[in-house]
Amino acid sequence: MRRLPSFAIPLSIAVGILVAVASFSGLFIDATYASEATSFATQGRAQDLVNLVWVLPLFGIAVYHIRRGLFSARIGWLGILLYFTYTYLLASMGLAYNRLFLVYVAIYGLSLALLIVGLGCIRYSDMHWRFSHHFPRRATAMFVIAMGTSVALLWLGDIVPSLVYGTPPPQLAEAVSQSLVVQALDLGIVVPLSIIGGVTLLRRMAVGYLLTGLALAKAVTLGPALLSMAAFLTSAGLAVAPPMLIFAGLVTGFGTYLAFRYVRSLA
Repeated sequence: MRRLPSFAIPLSIAVGILVAVASFSGLFIDATYASEATSFATQGRAQDLVNLVWVLPLFGIAVYHIRRGLFSARIGWLGILLYFTYTYLLASMGLAYNRLFLVYVAIYGLSLALLIVGLGCIRYSDMHWRFSHHFPRRATAMFVIAMGTSVALLWLGDIVPSLVYGTPPPQLAEAVSQSLVVQALDLGIVVPLSIIGGVTLLRRMAVGYLLTGLALAKAVTLGPALLSMAAFLTSAGLAVAPPMLIFAGLVTGFGTYLAFRYVRSLA
């Protein structure tokens, strides 16, 4: 494992501060989501809460332990950077323009840059021997494959019929941008990452151990965010689709357990 450049830690701290600013503003400043549909604004605040109480503390722990050379912290750091890249690319493209636009752009831009730098500092040939024989390789691979497949089926179930019959998918009803930004990012990032990671892990390929770690980090951050969204929507009197609630619960439960086993298995 190569050392990270000296700027990685300061820039990570800057990303954390910017995420805290964006999340605090979303929770407590009404103007942030004033132009959004009620359901979108509610989900945004729910994710902001999870960012503040769950994701940022995890990110802080990872950044702290990176300085001690812990490889598991490096994987967690990369996974949360992927989450920040995804989340704030979505915010900058999918939300109505607001005063936090440049903050969103700065977060995903810095996170993506750090993610690329961090991936370049990993020796993939070292991945195999870092894991003990207690690592549940097959179970982890099957979980991330199932997660990616479920996301694909969830969105394609609406998109494919809309293309066949020439009708707009239901997700466009409240979308400000009139574009399927969430679906595009899920199908273009989450699905390939999960399925390729799982398949390569089953084949014991070095890259599979890394991609699976990133997918597990996504599950540990995405799952609680979805559960928080469901709780916020319910409290606002809005409907929550049962499949989404079941998916969020399974991803959170199994993802957290397997992420714990992943970290414990690292030498």
